[in-house]
Amino acid sequence: MQKYKTIFSSFHTLYRLSTTLVDLKSFIVGVCRLYRGLFKADSVVMVCKNVDAQRFIKVHLEHKKHYIKNGGISILSTIEREILSQNREIIFNNRLIYPFTFNETLGAIYLKRKSKAKDFNETEKRWFLALSEEVTISLKNFSLYREQQKIMFNYVKLITKFLNQYIPTSHLHKKLIFRLITALGKAMRLSKIEIETLERAALLHDAGKIQVPPKLLKKDKPLTDEEFKLISKHPRKGAELFKNLQLLRPVIPIILHHHERYDGRGYPAKLKKDKIPLGSRILSLLDTFDAMYFGRPYKRKRSLKYIVNEFKRQKGKQFDPKIVDTFLKMLKRKSIRKHLRFSQKK
Repeated sequence: MQKYKTIFSSFHTLYRLSTTLVDLKSFIVGVCRLYRGLFKADSVVMVCKNVDAQRFIKVHLEHKKHYIKNGGISILSTIEREILSQNREIIFNNRLIYPFTFNETLGAIYLKRKSKAKDFNETEKRWFLALSEEVTISLKNFSLYREQQKIMFNYVKLITKFLNQYIPTSHLHKKLIFRLITALGKAMRLSKIEIETLERAALLHDAGKIQVPPKLLKKDKPLTDEEFKLISKHPRKGAELFKNLQLLRPVIPIILHHHERYDGRGYPAKLKKDKIPLGSRILSLLDTFDAMYFGRPYKRKRSLKYIVNEFKRQKGKQFDPKIVDTFLKMLKRKSIRKHLRFSQKK
């Protein structure tokens, strides 16, 4: 009975790994640990093709340590290259080898017990084959997910190019803003996925302005109440544009609420403090920084000293105090100052 519980537990662990991790390297490390724990292997090596089919990720677990290599075929040993080329499982008493194949070879796993006294029994060999079939399906899903990511990335690039032509006032200085998003995200301990989502939201945040008359977008004088009412609809319009795109769903709340204020006086929902999505609070600050530092048709650019004082003045009003403090601390870094100067010279 205990054997069956162990089997079910291992499949559940694999399911959890494949549904909660979108980073291939982390998934491979998790799978290797699963194999080592389940089969009491002294050594586990797993090789998988990376996003670029000419590159590989190799994870090697041995003596409670793991080694990770990324690179071309040169990172593979002669045996590992042979396993991938032969494309068939090999079952020995103390070694288990399985190529992950789904229309194409996605990778392979190699388990070894060093002592002959610890040979794999027949039940363990059957478990190994069954589990490896499921890992193959998970790897194929990763491959399909990466293809979807590529399609989405190209779609975002196309939309961004169009937005920059139609709505020049919404154009963020991509390289600098992405650098600030990464630095700020790391300082605030955001995950890699959260940082990537914020980058996409930064590119698409003003997409709803497509439905605003170009003449109004280029106006260099203060807006009338009626004009402001019209332009303030763009966050909802932008969210509606992407609501049916599964891979862009994480950016929708950020786009929808990037004009909210920390004190609750923003739009469209007048959300307050932590009720505003964190991504929206960060984007609101970076959007404002970009507008002040580089200027807009309706607003002249400002000095860094002025910007710092303005953020301090608006702390707890327009912006989240914690984000302001983290951002201002970040602006003092020499590396960030260097990129700011370089960006203004362009």
